[in-house]
Amino acid sequence: MPTNRILVIEEEPLLALDIEDILTEARFGEVTHYRNVTHAQPHFDELSGFSLAIVEARFGAPEVIGFTERLAKAGVGVVVMSADHTSAQAFPHAAVVGKPFDAASLVAACRAVVASLNRDA
Repeated sequence: MPTNRILVIEEEPLLALDIEDILTEARFGEVTHYRNVTHAQPHFDELSGFSLAIVEARFGAPEVIGFTERLAKAGVGVVVMSADHTSAQAFPHAAVVGKPFDAASLVAACRAVVASLNRDA
């Protein structure tokens, strides 16, 4: 089920590698990693061509909300990961996966987002 290019925004390098391994094993495609939205923002034009973005959200940070809204408007599927289980309401344009997470939950959310994009296309 390759979806081509996947963006991962995660501050913790080990978690980013874990996410990349999970996505690779699930055959999602090529993964590009940025540490946070601040580092990814200058590359938005390139990133808007990605199929899927998995973005860490710390307590509904406004910059993350705005960035993920822009990605969604550009046609990128968005999965938000957060330890703040009340943050789902801040991301109506995204699937939300709670932290800590397991591989099955992450893969299921990604597949659901990709399927939704394919239905809308």
